[in-house]
Amino acid sequence: MSEADHQYEAAARVILGLLQLQTEQPGAIPMADLPKMILMAADARQMNGDFGAARLLSDWAHQLTKPLGEWGD
Repeated sequence: MSEADHQYEAAARVILGLLQLQTEQPGAIPMADLPKMILMAADARQMNGDFGAARLLSDWAHQLTKPLGEWGD
């Protein structure tokens, strides 16, 4: 597995963990707070040297601040 794959996997684990929390406890994280939570996770990944994961999480957090119709491919 390449380093890029590891970084993507690390970022995906964060998102899946948040998804699991929201599934098990609906409303645990208000939608307005979700980008902030993902940015906090990005900061943690950055501190651990997972720079690719941090970049992905940051990009995804910023995407969530846009209306769905403005999401790019």
